[in-house]
Amino acid sequence: MERYNHKKVEKKWQERWAKDGLYTASDRKEGAENFYALVEFPYPSGNLHVGHWYAFAVPDILVRAKRMQGYNVLFPIGFDAFGLPAENAAIKRGYDPRKWTYDNMDYMRAQIRSMGASFDWSREVMTCDPAYYKWTQWLFLQLFKKGLVTQRETHVNWCPSCKTVLANEQVTGGACERCGSEVEKKTMKQWNVAITRYAQRLLDGLDVVDWPEEIKQAQRNWIGRSEGAVVKFKVQKSKIKNANQNSNAVNSEEESIEVFTTRIDTIFSGTFLILAPEHEFIEKIKNKISNGDAVEEYIKQAKKKTETERTAEGKDKAGVDLKGITAVNPATGEEMPVWVADFVLAHYGTGAVFADAHDKRDFAFAKKYDIPLKVSVRPQDDAAWENVRNLKECYAEEGILIHSGQFDGLASAHARPKITAWLAEKGRAQQTVQYKLRDWTVSRQRYWGVPVPLIFCKNCAALPSDQRPTTNDGEKMNPGWFAVSDTALPVELPDIKDYFPTGMGKSPLAKVKSFVETSCPQCGGVAERETDTLDTFVDSSWYFLRYTDPRNDMVFADKKKLAAWMPVDLYSGGAEHTTMHLLYSRFFHKALFDCGLVNEEEPYIRRMNRGIILGPDGNKMSKSKGNVIDPDDIVAHLGADTLRLYLAFIGPYNEVGAYPWSTEGIIGMRRFLEKVWRIFQKATNEERQTTGDADLERLLHQTIKKVTEDIGNMKFNTAIAQLMIFVNALEKKKNPLPTHCQVLVILLSPFMPHLCEEIWEKIGHVTASIFTQQWPSYDENLLQQDTVEIVVQVNGKVRDRITMSATVTEEEASAEALASEKVRQHIADKDVRKTIFVQGRLINFVI
Repeated sequence: MERYNHKKVEKKWQERWAKDGLYTASDRKEGAENFYALVEFPYPSGNLHVGHWYAFAVPDILVRAKRMQGYNVLFPIGFDAFGLPAENAAIKRGYDPRKWTYDNMDYMRAQIRSMGASFDWSREVMTCDPAYYKWTQWLFLQLFKKGLVTQRETHVNWCPSCKTVLANEQVTGGACERCGSEVEKKTMKQWNVAITRYAQRLLDGLDVVDWPEEIKQAQRNWIGRSEGAVVKFKVQKSKIKNANQNSNAVNSEEESIEVFTTRIDTIFSGTFLILAPEHEFIEKIKNKISNGDAVEEYIKQAKKKTETERTAEGKDKAGVDLKGITAVNPATGEEMPVWVADFVLAHYGTGAVFADAHDKRDFAFAKKYDIPLKVSVRPQDDAAWENVRNLKECYAEEGILIHSGQFDGLASAHARPKITAWLAEKGRAQQTVQYKLRDWTVSRQRYWGVPVPLIFCKNCAALPSDQRPTTNDGEKMNPGWFAVSDTALPVELPDIKDYFPTGMGKSPLAKVKSFVETSCPQCGGVAERETDTLDTFVDSSWYFLRYTDPRNDMVFADKKKLAAWMPVDLYSGGAEHTTMHLLYSRFFHKALFDCGLVNEEEPYIRRMNRGIILGPDGNKMSKSKGNVIDPDDIVAHLGADTLRLYLAFIGPYNEVGAYPWSTEGIIGMRRFLEKVWRIFQKATNEERQTTGDADLERLLHQTIKKVTEDIGNMKFNTAIAQLMIFVNALEKKKNPLPTHCQVLVILLSPFMPHLCEEIWEKIGHVTASIFTQQWPSYDENLLQQDTVEIVVQVNGKVRDRITMSATVTEEEASAEALASEKVRQHIADKDVRKTIFVQGRLINFVI
């Protein structure tokens, strides 16, 4: 019997598939429905790891089955080639980022092909290719012209190691998501994209997509919608004394501090205000604070801390009183001291809170600094009320209002709208909705990225406001900034020798005179290019659109081609991108929809997050831990089909989980593969059976049904388990039916495409690939057995097993069981008090 040579077979079919263009998608196929399957394209790390295989080879099972089920499938691939990961890795190794990236892409293409995934390589895109990023720049400029892109002073996350700004979503636990360095807070001029304008639409869109609830909830939590009120706390005029003025002089301008709160029902107990160290009000009145030096020093130290350090649970809450500054509680008219404390963050709400006895942080802070507290909400539990009333415990839940004037006796939920309306009549409050989501900071002070296609002209910046250009919606643009003309795109990233980050808040491009100097599109005078590059997540916010029309030089994608494929039917990716790429791309698509450039608001119909593969020790794979599995070694020794099978069998693909690598498990997959090979060697070499086998025929149709449904639901592990059951049953047959063998190899082909293509050829199909065959269907009438074995029990103990009709009734089963001699001798002359009947399984007589 011929041994299975995976190296020879896999190489043979990978070359044949590429030569025949078997997986090249056409935009339309007669009689076929289009199906767009998308996986997140990799960045060119230089070497595939097991996670890449899990990301690409396992969804390929669904893709192959879909084609055989008659769908016209688009399954593209490319490289997310710009950005910090590629640049940092290149610099670490002493390589030019461009050369390092392109060399790695060449190497990774061969690796990806080795897994046998049926990608349409004719549509490959690379984000660092000028033919691609020309359209990244063009699309970015459409948002700029719509007023969604503006430059402003921004509180930013600065990574001192990567020497660039990071978006909020790229900071994890106060550290850089890429390198792990602690992130610092800075204020810098940055280009921001107004994702916040789309916060509610991003929330609403989650109601119409077919996504797992945990993905939707993660985005809802990140967007962070809060219903509440903005309350104005008037700052006492008589208390704002300028140090340079006579002590009796006062500032004639009224100042107020706005506070966003979701608990306006507690405002009657508000006894002091707390501002974030970055709050603009502090800078505005710094000359009027009598302890200004102490406040300035506190703010300086606070800004050195990470956000995680500032807000950590259990952290000692420290702050400084702004001496000489007081505010007025608009509900009580009482004066309130104003403090600054680092646990209040500038980008949450308004960067200010009114503090009271009903917030645990406020309560602890007030106790530390002996700030008076009052209670205005009581619990309904009288036992708990005593400690709350005496300010021994903080009561932070909702309750019944007390000491709240005309609102006494109201429940918190009922009081909130009434208090808001009452203060609104005084001009001191307004009902509003706020979001935790912040605008997307897209400026990066690095070399390896898309140049921001904007030009600054000092002369035009000085023009009067009425002469400044406006957005498409009539808003004034940033003075002096102009979009590069369409005919001048792409603004190409120049080859430079000094590509190292400066750490001075400027990209290395700022040192390239020939790049920076240009002419103004408006006046023709001397101007300068923006030298920041775009965040890599801008590149990946639209790549799925380019796949539909990747070679078009005239537009980013033809509308007809977009209509043929969009929205994406299934997008498979990693859970780590739920609140980054997935959120950004949804926003980007909605903005393009508003510009009339795409046909739908939501880009993805169905999104599935996969799990992760752990090392054999149960820990995350890491070179430093020595637990990394090299898929190239597995392919060399056991074959790509073995690895595909193992990864599909390791756990449910449609659920986020962590699955430890098992050497024993992958060897078991190789044994199963060889068992299939032996069965078909036997079926090929021996005389075949010509008459049917009812039990095997039934099992075959049960297998077709389960495998079809499980693949559609991405439950590949249970599909494989069912195939194993059928293979074991088929193995016991001396000479199985040709039809059984042929159906089996088709069912197996999405899982182990190389082996099955080879078998298909050996059983006589030499002209057409197995992947051009029709997926088998099952007969509902053959799914059920005619007879079943019924277990007969007496008082729960098995006394006999009787073959009966699969549709036998309880009465019929009882009669047949009671006729059994084995059963009768245990019942004898005793009465049957109860009969328990489980259809198709058992009958139990209780005596």
